[in-house]
Amino acid sequence: MNGNVYLFYGPDRLPLQTKSDELLAARGIEAFDVELFDMEEVAVDEAVAAAMTIPFLSDRKAVVLRNAYFLSAAAKPAKEPEHHLERLSEYLAHPNPTTLFIVQTTADKLDTRKALCRAFAEKGSITECLPVKKEDAYGVARRAIEAAGHTIDADALEEFVIRTKESDGTAQNELDKLLLYATGKPSIDARMVRAVVTKNVEDNVFDLVNAYLAKDAWSVTAILQDLFKAGVDPAGIATLLAGKFQEILYAKELLRTGARFDDVMKYFNASKGRTYYIMKNANEQPDAFVLDRLNRLEDLDFGMKSGTLDKKIGLETFLYQFE
Repeated sequence: MNGNVYLFYGPDRLPLQTKSDELLAARGIEAFDVELFDMEEVAVDEAVAAAMTIPFLSDRKAVVLRNAYFLSAAAKPAKEPEHHLERLSEYLAHPNPTTLFIVQTTADKLDTRKALCRAFAEKGSITECLPVKKEDAYGVARRAIEAAGHTIDADALEEFVIRTKESDGTAQNELDKLLLYATGKPSIDARMVRAVVTKNVEDNVFDLVNAYLAKDAWSVTAILQDLFKAGVDPAGIATLLAGKFQEILYAKELLRTGARFDDVMKYFNASKGRTYYIMKNANEQPDAFVLDRLNRLEDLDFGMKSGTLDKKIGLETFLYQFE
């Protein structure tokens, strides 16, 4: 086993980056001695060539390969550079002793049938990086922010975790955006987090339903703008809306059977705050109203999929018809 070759894999990017940062810190390698290569944009040949060169002003350097999908069973990206993977195999056989070589791949599991995976197992270290639990997310985010030379107050940290808690790789992307936005600013506050960190789509849609039921046109508009700005497909929003109205029906049935707050919270695996609104909506909205909205959303879905209705206009028309 070679102490300079590491493969980190797991479904979320943030744990991969956190593990890499911890390794770099343990080896005393500073940020200016780290070269990053995205395998969805750059050929592996370039990363290998960089790994083979000696450091210029330091004793050691690191080369990090992100998105190494060719080690997983995932489908290839639609557009990909031409990778000569034999170059990577050759490097693994004789790695540069002055280079810390780190490969990251977002995958639930590796494709162990591939010779490259076997080579990593023989020549390096393979570590599975599990998704971060919410209670651990605070420490992970704080350490990453402090490692970048910033501080973050408690309210801002809470806001960041709330907005990225359903991590599917978004946490690292949002953290990168936040750190870029904070360039030149020593401290990060909640206002900065709200300005650049995109709220989880499902949370946004939950808030959208609550605003709609409250007939709050201003909030409906603000949430919709956030979703559109994040590039969320109107058809996807409509599907999530239908799921939320279906959730209200399920909650109504639970309450009819005598379910209490804790029962509803456990059934939906929801936070206390979300459970409050689920029960509030179930108690306040008549069955006929909820069923009518589900029928309207079904018609909207058909119009979107058949092409007879503009997606954005159709969604906005539904959301501004409060009666």
